[in-house]
Amino acid sequence: MTEPLRVETAAPTETTRGKVTFLIYSPFPKYSGGRENWLHNLAPHLINRGHPVRVVSYATNRPPFYSTSQSGIESVALPTVRYFDKAFLVFNRLTLGLAWYLDLFVLYPLIAAAYLMWTRPAMLVCMNPMPEGLAAMLAGVPYVVSVRTDQALGLSGRYRFLERPLRWIERQVLGRARKVLANGEDTKDRLAGVGIASTVVPNGVDFERFARPAAGDAIGDELERRAAGRPVVAFIATMQAIKGTADAIAVAAELRKLEPDFVLAMVGKGDPSPFIRRVRDLGIEQWVEFMGETSSVPAVLRRCRIFLGLSLEHGMSMSALEAMASGVAIVARDVPTYRQLIEKERTGLLGSNPKEIASCCARLLRETDLARRLGDAAQAAARSYDWPRIADAFLAEVAF
Repeated sequence: MTEPLRVETAAPTETTRGKVTFLIYSPFPKYSGGRENWLHNLAPHLINRGHPVRVVSYATNRPPFYSTSQSGIESVALPTVRYFDKAFLVFNRLTLGLAWYLDLFVLYPLIAAAYLMWTRPAMLVCMNPMPEGLAAMLAGVPYVVSVRTDQALGLSGRYRFLERPLRWIERQVLGRARKVLANGEDTKDRLAGVGIASTVVPNGVDFERFARPAAGDAIGDELERRAAGRPVVAFIATMQAIKGTADAIAVAAELRKLEPDFVLAMVGKGDPSPFIRRVRDLGIEQWVEFMGETSSVPAVLRRCRIFLGLSLEHGMSMSALEAMASGVAIVARDVPTYRQLIEKERTGLLGSNPKEIASCCARLLRETDLARRLGDAAQAAARSYDWPRIADAFLAEVAF
């Protein structure tokens, strides 16, 4: 059922001068993810610099994840067939994903384009080429696009024949943008390979929040209870194969052979059922704990010896940045996603496959001084990604 347009919080001052409008195909502030985390943290710094922020998302019956009541963010929720979240997910499975594609490429772009033609935002940032950038292109309004991953590959999913037409749509959208922002050097290089120029505005981190000792809370206490004195290796991501979840389990299986005194904490949203079954099949239940989703990531990281970065996606890893700011030693996949952040043997260790990554973890479990040195160096490097610096870089690029 489609819900009417509604504004969830009032704008701080009704003015278009200097206002930045973000268009996101997400139920922000009722969903947690990389783009949502980026918006939640960046927006207050833009507001403090005199730029009111409006986030245009879609309506949902989900409970809030982020609070906008104190931030001053104006939150606009567009009508959507996805309002009843769980019902839509069931219907989408029954239609083999076709309901989602219909909303993604027809319904949402038309609804969002109508809103953009009505409001004519002076500074519009689309949080993806598709469907947000597509909506802006249809509306004929000036726009900036933030590119965070290889969308064509991700959106094609099981229907791989869609990848080529999706890349064509992406090029059309990006080719008409006022500016293209990449969130990492690897994304910039990928776009350059198809003739799209972009500027890197990286992810950021609330350095002080992650660097200071975290207060006790439920998930931190629960993690300590389950660890029972064993050193903790943390994997923090959505429970999906593309995020490296299956590889994290493979690392745990290999690490158990080398250094059995540890626990792998799997933290994040998503359905863990297939991964729990895999853990049982491997017989490593006592080494792996599924903790679920949390907004208290600093409390988890402050209780960890090692952070695992295993994503198969493109773009700079925000979770790796948060681990670095916390002073946790990082072991990551040896790919551009992490190489742009981590200097091997100085701010972290890199491995090409689960066996190599497990060997790196075993080394850090045995050499606690090395783990401490790597964590300290990573924390020093993370300071340059503090949100105020990212806000300045962002405003320097988007000012029309």
